[in-house]
Amino acid sequence: PILLFTFIRVGLQNKISKWFYRILWGVCFLVYPIALVTIGKANGLGKWFLSPRKDQIEEIGIAGVNEIGYNILLTLAGVILATEIALMFNKQLLQKLGNSNLLQRYGLNRLLLMTCAAIAILLGMAGTIEIYERGQFVNSMLGCIPYILSFSIQFFLIILVYYFYFWINQKLLIPRVLKEKGVLYYGFAMVGVILLFYPLFIALVRLLPIVETLEIGAFNGDQTFGTDGGGIPFVIMLVTVPIVVSSQWFRQNSQIANLEKEKVDAELSFLRQQINPHFYFNTLNNLYALSLTKDQRTPEVILQLSELMRYVIYKGKEKTVLLKEELKYIEDYIQLQQIRLHKQLDYRFEKEIQNENLLISPLLFINLIENAFKHGIEPATKDCFLHLSLKSDDRQLVFTCENSFEEQPTHQDGTGLKNLHRRLELLFPKQHELTTRMTENTFNAILEINNFPKTLKP
Repeated sequence: PILLFTFIRVGLQNKISKWFYRILWGVCFLVYPIALVTIGKANGLGKWFLSPRKDQIEEIGIAGVNEIGYNILLTLAGVILATEIALMFNKQLLQKLGNSNLLQRYGLNRLLLMTCAAIAILLGMAGTIEIYERGQFVNSMLGCIPYILSFSIQFFLIILVYYFYFWINQKLLIPRVLKEKGVLYYGFAMVGVILLFYPLFIALVRLLPIVETLEIGAFNGDQTFGTDGGGIPFVIMLVTVPIVVSSQWFRQNSQIANLEKEKVDAELSFLRQQINPHFYFNTLNNLYALSLTKDQRTPEVILQLSELMRYVIYKGKEKTVLLKEELKYIEDYIQLQQIRLHKQLDYRFEKEIQNENLLISPLLFINLIENAFKHGIEPATKDCFLHLSLKSDDRQLVFTCENSFEEQPTHQDGTGLKNLHRRLELLFPKQHELTTRMTENTFNAILEINNFPKTLKP
């Protein structure tokens, strides 16, 4: 049941409810092991579990064999549960580290080395306290400082022996063997690394004075692989597989996210710079005409045009601007249009704004206004109008542009509207709505942005 649950857990999480998943988890990792141990003890399954020889049964008896088998079953159940909890904790920890700046700033290896150093210092202090309580080597608290330093360094060297197996697992075995050759080759490689290096490390660790001073039992004796028989490096390499794989996955995801962000930023920058030259060409032509007639409004038009171009060139490159700056740009744009058009325009701009210091994307509304002048107001031979409305609060922003036109425009959106649609998709995915409506002599465009400005991407 445990193996089956482990293989299908991903599919279960997507198909069943959270509570049902937790019930199944409890059955597999709590109820089943407890039932197995209980039934095993009650029915004497220890003999079957150990498959003892006849001389072993005669030596310790059936009861002794059953007791040993029961203890092994109990230990196995505890190890399975502890491993599952450790994996769950590891997943949660990596998710938090992956979302924090700590892992991105220092990296997994540096964080582990820092943790190893902290553990070594704590062990060094504990070892110094032990010899101080024994009355060995030191007789004062001040005399403990050199021993704390010495013990900490030696403990750090011992910890580095086990860190080596994580490092070689991360740098060589997982990327070069597990990913390219498969699990079988990885298992042989893992055992080979332990057999090759662990006896050498054990021999070197036994040369450290701290082993004899603190009587560290794990390294005492003459066993080639220490008292653990190479089990600690094996467990370290096995347990760190999901850690290494998860770390690499987070790093790859982060790189992909950065590339996508750079792509979106580049596209937004390009879209912001796609300014319709129609207005500027006409304005320059009108400036030329005004200069020929020595019109007194020529300096004013030049000054307003330079201010508009300055806003487009400098503010247009920024990711956000103040709402009041954008409104001033719109009003200056419309004022300059009125000067150069030489026709009567019914212009109104209604504003219901709670906060003019709201940050918005620059040049967000100008495409709608440019289209109003280009397709409706400029070609008009009769009375024309432009009615604008902007309503904004903490949750929503609504901009309305309504203008007159005499000839039915084509149904297809122009370049300006396509540009605006794409910018809105990048800035406010699934949080905006741009609708256009045409009647006999009126064109109406409404832009709604929900949850504004929280959804505005930085």
